[in-house]
Amino acid sequence: MLGYFGPAGTFTHQALLSLASDEELQPFSTVPGTLDAVRDGIVRAGLVPIENSVEGGVSATLDNLAAGPPLVIVAEVLLPIQFGLYVRPGVRLTQVRKILTHPHAAAQTRNWVAAHLPAAEVTEGGSTAGAAAEVADPDSPYDAAICAAVA
Repeated sequence: MLGYFGPAGTFTHQALLSLASDEELQPFSTVPGTLDAVRDGIVRAGLVPIENSVEGGVSATLDNLAAGPPLVIVAEVLLPIQFGLYVRPGVRLTQVRKILTHPHAAAQTRNWVAAHLPAAEVTEGGSTAGAAAEVADPDSPYDAAICAAVA
């Protein structure tokens, strides 16, 4: 079994799908939880984000690799990131006022949002996949999620 920093539908999940064959995949809610699952033998390997082209190193990963029993990096995935602005059916771009996404996604898309949706308020949440799930709820206060197509 392989672990990854989840939930399902994140870019980390997408990156692992590009490597994994038919193995079972297990999401973990935190980077430390993913790395500890490897250390504890719950999964044979785990995939976590280590660097972001806009925000730089992912401190949660770097800090947790430096602490605790040592781990060995055995593979690297360079994932070209493409974000989309996703809405519920029937919502038009002109109606988008409240957007939910992950802080790194917000940083990577801030110029596009400023140019195309200058009145929209961007709220940062735990993951792009979580943002997609929230926006899919008809009772959500958010109009759109910035996330990956896999979400």
